[in-house]
Amino acid sequence: MKTIIKYPSLLCAIILFAVCSCTTNISKIVEKTKPATVTIYTFDEYGAPLGTGSGFFISSDGEGITNYHVLDGAVKALVRTTDSTEYQIENIITSSKKRDIIKFKIKNSENKQFSHLSFAKKNVIQGEPVYNISAPHGLEYTFSEGIVSAIREDSHGTVIQISAPISSGSSGSAILNKKGEVIAVATYQHKNGQNLNFGVALNNETLENITENDFTKKNRKFTNSNNYIILNQQATNTPYVKLNAIEFKKDATIAYFTYTNLDMTSLEANLYIQINKGDDGFYILNHDTDKKYYVVSSTLGTSKDNTTSVKLASTHRFSVVFPGIKDYENLKEISIIEGESGWKFEDININDYRDKLEYDINTYYKNYAYNMMHESDLTMAKSLFLSILDEDPEDEEALNALGIMAIAEENYSEALDYFNESIEYHPASAIGLKNRAEYYYFKKEYNHALDDYNKVIGIESNNIQHYIRRTGIYLELKNYEKAKKDLDVIIADAQFKEDPLYLYFHALVCTEIKDYPAANKSLQTAYKHCTNPELTQAIRHLYNSIP
Repeated sequence: MKTIIKYPSLLCAIILFAVCSCTTNISKIVEKTKPATVTIYTFDEYGAPLGTGSGFFISSDGEGITNYHVLDGAVKALVRTTDSTEYQIENIITSSKKRDIIKFKIKNSENKQFSHLSFAKKNVIQGEPVYNISAPHGLEYTFSEGIVSAIREDSHGTVIQISAPISSGSSGSAILNKKGEVIAVATYQHKNGQNLNFGVALNNETLENITENDFTKKNRKFTNSNNYIILNQQATNTPYVKLNAIEFKKDATIAYFTYTNLDMTSLEANLYIQINKGDDGFYILNHDTDKKYYVVSSTLGTSKDNTTSVKLASTHRFSVVFPGIKDYENLKEISIIEGESGWKFEDININDYRDKLEYDINTYYKNYAYNMMHESDLTMAKSLFLSILDEDPEDEEALNALGIMAIAEENYSEALDYFNESIEYHPASAIGLKNRAEYYYFKKEYNHALDDYNKVIGIESNNIQHYIRRTGIYLELKNYEKAKKDLDVIIADAQFKEDPLYLYFHALVCTEIKDYPAANKSLQTAYKHCTNPELTQAIRHLYNSIP
């Protein structure tokens, strides 16, 4: 028997109306949900980026929901709304590790009103449509849709299995029904399966039954008033070390740092902080009183014979302890300085950071990538930097970081490509040129390395380290006349004028070109200041060999 459709145009109109109606409904859900959805950025005990997640507001005054695991281990956290405004999470109201749920309140000093979501009153039905807006892998306000695949029970309680895609970074976001009401909180996925995504069921009654607050018991430092301050300050004289945060206590002041070895001149950086060195060591200068607070201890080594090693393309976190600063609640401006030639973090206005936690999101992801290098996770770090390049293919920091990670993994041609791109996009910058020069030096292509270092010095003529590196290239090329000229510059610098090693090198080069008076002068100064027995013996031997 055949069925004949007599009104095909009417059937098409009905189908078209249904499709348009569905599309309109989805658009309304997105329009309603997006302003109430936030991306959450967290910071660890060292003040470094810990990771991202999602959340959503449930009240107009800034109360919100996210997963317990999004904030677990964090010391501070901020949320970013659709208008790119950032707010610090001020208080954890209730929490349940078992259910993986946290109810939080943001710092809302201006009493701003926020869009917020409501919980569904009816039970969820298998097969009904569901929607999600979240920040998978930091891609803010990504919309996905699917169906309720199943309703299950596990260690969290009732969980809703959905086919709507979620990924890392989606945790804590709202899973919505067709009315745009919250039915669950996106929580986890089975990565070995296909589209096996789960959210912890949540409604008003369930939330009201969460009366405990186990999060604050475990994470006692979280939002610790104004005593723990995120700074994100790069040293003024090196790109490799950052002052992430400072913590003020009655009996101690603790500064938290990260050192990322992106220095192609050093396959392994050796760090140490000397104690009891006065103004030649690490200290905090209180600009309000001109008082100095000298380092008491640190988690780094304490001498040249007791160093902390940091391999190329890796990050090390460390803390430095100073005495407590009296009346730290009213402290205005400080500098943290390591002697005359060490790391410098100058003129930090504490009030600017105490009043509000602000963090450039692009910088957050870069620092997050560096933090992954602390875990030796170059795969994750590379993924983050590649995501940055997707947004900005000319990002100099990302290009050079990727190049150095490629060197660490012995992908030399890939490294050269990144350095070449950096130089192409930023021809007036020394960063890519210096890295490419070191690449050529490592590959023993000394003439190419020399060409690049000549350009580097043309850009940054006051950086004595560049002359040191070029001297090494001249010595490889046996161009002693040029090496002497660079060493003349080096030993004229205040930092090296009494350095026995560089004075010895200067004497060696002067001997090669038969400038014996200059060689004798350098050797005499080197001998006077040398404390290393082996170097002292070499100085004597060279001095006695000069005609």
